[in-house]
Amino acid sequence: MNRPERPAPSVFNARRDPLAGSPAQRRARRHQREDPQAVAQDYLQYMLNDYDDRRRQAHRSWRDLCPAYAFALTTHAANWPRGGGEDTEGELAAQWELMRGESRMRWPKAREVVEDAWLALDHMPASAVRPLLQ
Repeated sequence: MNRPERPAPSVFNARRDPLAGSPAQRRARRHQREDPQAVAQDYLQYMLNDYDDRRRQAHRSWRDLCPAYAFALTTHAANWPRGGGEDTEGELAAQWELMRGESRMRWPKAREVVEDAWLALDHMPASAVRPLLQ
């Protein structure tokens, strides 16, 4: 496995909720949402849409989810294996513990977010993802 690169700190700041704002700003963002069936061409837009959905469904905070999005980005860029062996699962769980920061999500819950992000990243052009890594 390749060593994962670090996500850009200017993008992955778990303490700054990108969807916080006035009620009018939140309503405007909701009206600007993309077609949910469309393939996201931008990981930033994917994160915002996914976060908005998860925040409403499971009351997840940005502080919990931001590290999972960063983890997905770095492990995807480093071509970490995804398929199910115990060794791989253990390595991913151990790496999550190192990267999760203040996220309250344990690996089984974080894995759901990471898997969804991996699938989205599979369909994004590398040129749209590369600038998010240092």
